[in-house]
Amino acid sequence: MTLNDARRSLGARLTGRISRILVKGRISPNFITWAGFLVTVGAAALIASGQLLTGGLVFLFASFFDMLDGAVARASSRITRFGGILDATLDRLSEATVFVGIMAYFALAGDVFPVVLTGATLAGSQVVSYLRARSEASGLEGKDGIFTRPERVIVLSLGLLTNWLVPALGVICIFSFITVAQRLTSAYRQLGGQ
Repeated sequence: MTLNDARRSLGARLTGRISRILVKGRISPNFITWAGFLVTVGAAALIASGQLLTGGLVFLFASFFDMLDGAVARASSRITRFGGILDATLDRLSEATVFVGIMAYFALAGDVFPVVLTGATLAGSQVVSYLRARSEASGLEGKDGIFTRPERVIVLSLGLLTNWLVPALGVICIFSFITVAQRLTSAYRQLGGQ
C-alpha cells in the first residue's frame, strides 16, 4: 500500500458517514467546494491578523471540505468534468490565499525573511500542482513526488498550531521544489527523453 492509498483509505473513513448524510440532503459537491474555499479565506484572515492557532484550526477544518466534496460527488454519482475543474481551481486559490495571509502576518510584523520564504513556498507549491495538471493533460502520470497537497496542508497546519511557522514553511518550500524536480524527471522519463 502506497502513501497515497493510505491517505485515500483514511479520507474515505473520515468522510463516509458525513457524505452519506449530505447526499440524502441533496447537497451539491460544488457547494461543498465553494464552502471550503470560503472557510479557507476566513482562516487566511485570522492568520493575517495574528491569530495563528485559531487560523490553523479553521484551516484544518477547511481542508476537510476538500476530502468531502469528492466523497459526496462519488457517493451521489455527480462527478462532472466542471466539478473537477472547479475543485482544482479553488484548491489552488485556497492554498494561495493562506500563504498570502501568512505573508501579511509577517509583513505587518516587519519581518522580511519570512515574507520572502512564504513567497518562495507559494511558488513551489503552485508549480507542484501545475506539473501534475500539465503532465496529465499530456497523457502522462503526474502524481509522482514525495510532497503533495495533503502533506503541505499537514505541515502548514502543524506550523500554525505550534507557532513553528517559519520551520514549517522551510520544510514545505524545500520539499515542494524536490517534488517539482521529481515530477519533471518523471515526465522526462515517460516521454523517453523527448
